[in-house]
Amino acid sequence: MRVRIRPNKRHGPYFELTYKANGKTVNVKLSPEAAPLYKAASLQYRKLKTLLNRLEKLSQTILRQQAKLAQSPRE
Repeated sequence: MRVRIRPNKRHGPYFELTYKANGKTVNVKLSPEAAPLYKAASLQYRKLKTLLNRLEKLSQTILRQQAKLAQSPRE
């Protein structure tokens, strides 16, 4: 059995950060040491977005209720 090694072929693992900036996709290569930090930051960002979406929906619900109360006749 022969194993062929291609020096021009990449061997991983490789860590990349991909995001959109000004409508274009940007890829940044990360060092193996930096990858866990970026992964943790990415998870925190997703949690933050989820919480902000929940807060926005709650705020909209409260504002709708307040608008109904303001329109109802007062005695």
